[in-house]
Amino acid sequence: MTPKLFKAAEVCALTGLQPYVLRSWEKEFPGIGVQKSSDSARLYRQADVDQVLRIKALVFAEGLTLAGARRRIDESRPETAATAEAEAAEVLDALSKDARTRIANVRDGLRSILSMLSGHGDQGYELRPPAAELSRAAAPAKVRSIGTRSKPAIAAKRHVAAKRGAKRKRASA
Repeated sequence: MTPKLFKAAEVCALTGLQPYVLRSWEKEFPGIGVQKSSDSARLYRQADVDQVLRIKALVFAEGLTLAGARRRIDESRPETAATAEAEAAEVLDALSKDARTRIANVRDGLRSILSMLSGHGDQGYELRPPAAELSRAAAPAKVRSIGTRSKPAIAAKRHVAAKRGAKRKRASA
């Protein structure tokens, strides 16, 4: 049975926190949240929700800073290898079969590239930059002529001319 996972909005609703507070706490406490994949939103386990509630109590009720809350949490819960292993297993169970398949495909592809690159040098592989890169490198760089003015300089000159024209109109009126 897979554990229940919560979206960020659900965690905010359960804990009464704003989303920006949850995101900042994720940075301070990296153990909070599970990234399902690079293109999907972060998910949270029940243990993460409990930890967010604990942090909220330490920060808002007891008045501790985030560093003080981190120290208090670290002191109150000794990390054992079995606990870390159980959490890692929980994260792996939370990952979908599709993500595992994609990871396996990437791993197999990388292994095939490694075997191809570590093979004998008689296969004729040679690394060269693309032809487009060579043609760009051979082309001469554009040179700006000395007599041209930049757009800000032209705009400033127009502004000064407009001011003079306004003064002349006032003086003649």
